[in-house]
Amino acid sequence: VRLLELRPEAESVLVETTVAAERVRELLERSGRRAVLKGMGGSEDGDLGAAVAALSGPGTVRGLVRFLQVSPTRCLVDGAVDGLPPGPHGLHVHEFGDLSQPCD
Repeated sequence: VRLLELRPEAESVLVETTVAAERVRELLERSGRRAVLKGMGGSEDGDLGAAVAALSGPGTVRGLVRFLQVSPTRCLVDGAVDGLPPGPHGLHVHEFGDLSQPCD
């Protein structure tokens, strides 16, 4: 893990690494603070694309989901959602992502 930028006033850390995202989060949380990874990307020679979706709604539910295209046929999906009541929950990924119109 290589530290690129540390901004305590903004509670922000920028790192470059090949370590798995979950392991990076665990390492950051050893500081005693909650960590949410806000972005990921591929290597310069193999970047196939990435996206980040911020989740919010009424009440206290908040989260972040990251999508990283790791190969032409595989996409890594990683995220965290806080504020949900205990119990099973689902995640639905739509091909085009536009849910602004009803499904008529």
